[in-house]
Amino acid sequence: MSASVADVRLQFLKYLLVGGLNTVLSTAIIFGVQAAGSSPVVANMIGYAIGILVSFALNSKFTFKTAATRESALRFLVVVLVSYLCNLGTVLFTLRLTHAPYLAQVSGIPVYLVVGFIGNKYWALRGEPSRSDQQPL
Repeated sequence: MSASVADVRLQFLKYLLVGGLNTVLSTAIIFGVQAAGSSPVVANMIGYAIGILVSFALNSKFTFKTAATRESALRFLVVVLVSYLCNLGTVLFTLRLTHAPYLAQVSGIPVYLVVGFIGNKYWALRGEPSRSDQQPL
């Protein structure tokens, strides 16, 4: 196995680890905010917002070892949106074919993961030479 394939596999494992930790953290925040009296929608929005920030920070530093800049943050948000839309399309397609809502939800997870990993590795959080016009966060 070449070093680059091994590197990609290691990055994907780190990406999965960050995603798992982030899921636990976001869920705890959502439940905590809701238990404190907020509506489920507000709790969900707060949990997801914090989760996206944590995901960006951890994936920048730990997974892809790249600087967290305003530009990479904006690209990261685009990848999150595209990943979500691909997930949603998969869920709706599977639901239409099978009429099995739980299967439909599960079918979208790997799509979200793969699209997010590829988008972040090769675009949003790709390693770039330092540029003086990039502003750190």
